[in-house]
Amino acid sequence: MEVIFNQSEQHLVRLCKKGDAKAQYKLYKLYSKGMYNLAVRMTNNQSMAEDVLQDAFIKAFGEINKLKNEKAFGGWLRRIVANLCIDASRKKKLFLTDMESLNESELEESVEVDDTVEPEQIHALIKKLPDGAREILVLRALEGYKHAEIGEQLGISESTAKTQFFRAKQLLAKMINELNDEERSGKNITGEAIKA
Repeated sequence: MEVIFNQSEQHLVRLCKKGDAKAQYKLYKLYSKGMYNLAVRMTNNQSMAEDVLQDAFIKAFGEINKLKNEKAFGGWLRRIVANLCIDASRKKKLFLTDMESLNESELEESVEVDDTVEPEQIHALIKKLPDGAREILVLRALEGYKHAEIGEQLGISESTAKTQFFRAKQLLAKMINELNDEERSGKNITGEAIKA
């Protein structure tokens, strides 16, 4: 979710640096929905996402004077949300497993995903991924983080981040294929029942 930053938003950030509560509320209204969606995608838990969102804005407004470039508020806030999601997952002992043993040739294999599946179905399947796989998939595919950045945020190596992302895509593709198989067999059963 990218919010186009304009002069009035830059002015709001400046006011927030002076402790203006109305400006804080306006920035909150502007960014809360997108940041909540990121938190839900990363944690797969609405309650945890709400807590993360609240903590993120408290942290952002508490440390806003550290922000040098007022135009970078959205990206800075996104990083805070992502880091808090990761911390929340760690607190629940949802650690990533290290799969460095996967060789580079396996990583280069393409993962085929059926593009006829509706985005809502894909979103629902992403929610069903194991926590570590979901986090990396959201950070890389949906939020555009580089593998090195993901590795740094999660405390894993860049190659582990690549491996986890590859595994997450594989798992998602498998889930999509299973969904398609279920739909096809459901249609066949329905079709056969009509013929009979």
